[in-house]
Amino acid sequence: MNLLELNIINYLKSNHFGKSNSIHFIKLASKFDLNERDLRSMIADLVTDNHLPIGSGSNGYYWIDGEAERKAAHEQLLKRIKKLSKRAKGIRLSGMNIKIEKPIEKYNQLIFS
Repeated sequence: MNLLELNIINYLKSNHFGKSNSIHFIKLASKFDLNERDLRSMIADLVTDNHLPIGSGSNGYYWIDGEAERKAAHEQLLKRIKKLSKRAKGIRLSGMNIKIEKPIEKYNQLIFS
């Protein structure tokens, strides 16, 4: 773990303990002079590689406070996985018998047929 990661961890623990104290990822990225993509990657690595209790939601990142928040954060990630899996399946199936019509041609067929 590098110094920047330690600073982010300490900041979240001290200032954003619990979901109700979330910080939006743009604000957190700005505070540590990071772009949003790098911050998201860093947080994902901290959780994945170091098993740190950092939750995320529509309001941003937070240090997980207790078992109930841990379970909720876990469930939220599982929901994301399911949605992404369905999306991946849609992409995979879109390659079967593809017939792409231009939207204007489809519109003309509906109107002038």
